[in-house]
Amino acid sequence: MRRVKIEDIGSFVSVDAPRISPRGDKVAFVVGRTLVHEDRYESNIWIFDRENKALKQLTGGGNDYNPVWSPSGDKILFLSNRGDKKIGIWSIDSEGKGEASLVLTKEGRISQPSWSPDGESILFLSRLINKEDVKEIKKIPFWIDGQEFTYHSAVQVFSVNILTRQESQLTNVDMDVQGATFSNDGKKIACIVSANKKNPLSYDARVMDFNGKNVKTIASGFMYDGSMYPVWSPNDEHILLQASRFEKGFASHSNLWLIPVKGGEPRNLTDELELNIGNSLYCDIRNPHSYGPQGPVWEGDHIYFHVSEGGSVKLARLDMRRDKIEIVAGGDIGINKFAIKGNCIIFSGGTDIDPLEVWESKDGKKRLTHFNDSITDDLRIVLPERFAFKASDGEEIEGWFMKPVDFDRGKRYPAVLWIHGGPKSKFGYGFMHEFQLFASSGYGVVYLNPRGSDGYTENFADIRKHYGERDYKDIMEALDWIESNCSWIDPERIGVTGISYGGFMTNWIITQTNRFAAAVSEDGIADWITMFGMTDIGFFFAKDAVGGDPWDSLDKYLAKSPLFKADQVVTPTMFIHSIDDYRCGIDQSIQFYTALSYLGKESKLLLFPEGGHIFGWTGRPTLRVKRLERILAWFNEYLQAKELEN
Repeated sequence: MRRVKIEDIGSFVSVDAPRISPRGDKVAFVVGRTLVHEDRYESNIWIFDRENKALKQLTGGGNDYNPVWSPSGDKILFLSNRGDKKIGIWSIDSEGKGEASLVLTKEGRISQPSWSPDGESILFLSRLINKEDVKEIKKIPFWIDGQEFTYHSAVQVFSVNILTRQESQLTNVDMDVQGATFSNDGKKIACIVSANKKNPLSYDARVMDFNGKNVKTIASGFMYDGSMYPVWSPNDEHILLQASRFEKGFASHSNLWLIPVKGGEPRNLTDELELNIGNSLYCDIRNPHSYGPQGPVWEGDHIYFHVSEGGSVKLARLDMRRDKIEIVAGGDIGINKFAIKGNCIIFSGGTDIDPLEVWESKDGKKRLTHFNDSITDDLRIVLPERFAFKASDGEEIEGWFMKPVDFDRGKRYPAVLWIHGGPKSKFGYGFMHEFQLFASSGYGVVYLNPRGSDGYTENFADIRKHYGERDYKDIMEALDWIESNCSWIDPERIGVTGISYGGFMTNWIITQTNRFAAAVSEDGIADWITMFGMTDIGFFFAKDAVGGDPWDSLDKYLAKSPLFKADQVVTPTMFIHSIDDYRCGIDQSIQFYTALSYLGKESKLLLFPEGGHIFGWTGRPTLRVKRLERILAWFNEYLQAKELEN
């Protein structure tokens, strides 16, 4: 067995997005690989036959994903950029007879393709592309992270006839459509449409005829949660939506809302559930195509959905007859995507030591695929150890630590503390190559879910207007616990790092304390004023996080901006940013680095040419390798070398 290496980002296989055939006898899913030496990703569709337990590869296009069974089960629809490299909708015989055929291709992105119940049409979303040299902008946001400039058009609903290839645009809205689905009888379409220009994440639920006529808004004021597409009830009398009412801003938990199609008040089906519905678990070895939405599934008398509990993401179901919620797949696991057909429950899931595979939930959990067995058997994977402590205000805080490979109790080791983004996301039972890499490189690894994290109550997640306060205390008190209970960690050689909100918190930490020997801040926030005006979400996210607008709450914006405390920094800090990050703009790291450099403090700035906000997970493989090389080298310089000095 060997240690984990940087290049092992290309060793793991992402097995995800299972879809069950109409008969329930087969499962289609996506097998994704990271081809480091070719600097690209590969994904193909595979089939598992539940009756004879046979596994076979269905497509070989190299960038095939999002499988959708036809109502008859004889065809599978999928997305791919074969041929001319434009994203297209393709169809293939589900038995693999013959070649895949192109249904439609477009210049812009295509997402959420689905069949009409009669199998004659395909519904999908797309944004019209307008490539202009001069950008004449008259609305915000005018760009979106990962999509570049979007001011010229909104995401619309389209349909295409599978036989004639005739395409129709069904909506003509000013703001984006987030999701659209056919009713079970095929006569109606439900869609979720952004409707608030000051907060584009506020959506309406609308219903229209199959041809796009007779549009009716049936509910308003729902907050987007990442998995927001409408689900029809079996009798087509209601729409089910996974969303929140934004009562606690971006800290709000999502619930399941039942909306009458003919009008009436939406009903919260899960208002007694204290946990969030959704999946915000960190896992850095997913294929880029695995980041699409996974909303609830309504099957018979049951509604299936994610539950975020502590470090796990479980699969739950609501019995509509008894109004009872139960966990159908749980434990220390991170469930990513799932599909239901009758009593058949299939999901992709993993743990902190097991990458994603496809499972069946039947008399317990049964693994159907074993793509990663050979690599995990070959690597020295470190099992994270959970810890918990009472914070100074009495709240329990959950975290994990990992010992270095070849751990020697008589030695002391450097360690790195990671802070997740969000802030409403979380660490837990998701596989992290980066953590295993550092454990294999002689480091202790520490990570936790401080206040602001998902997986707990809404009050736990609600740090609005108080960034850098209780969340900061939780992190520092976790460090106290680690130093008291892990004597093998050298307190003089601890580093800190984080991305996005974790980048903000890293920036904040280095202005508050000198306990860390080195820091790496990635794609973070240093100045809330420019965050407000320069980013795709800034004008509504900053208002929620800080409180107020910059012109009437300038004192708050200044007080919460690490940039204006640059003179207090003593920790050697490296800033990493993608040039095309529109979520937390490149100006954030540039400003803070400039300030520290001007003040003569040890600092470095790394600018990566592309990849967006989370390029470290979904960017070009060679850039991901270079990122890890630089982070490891920075901590080696300030943490490992310090042992030699001592």
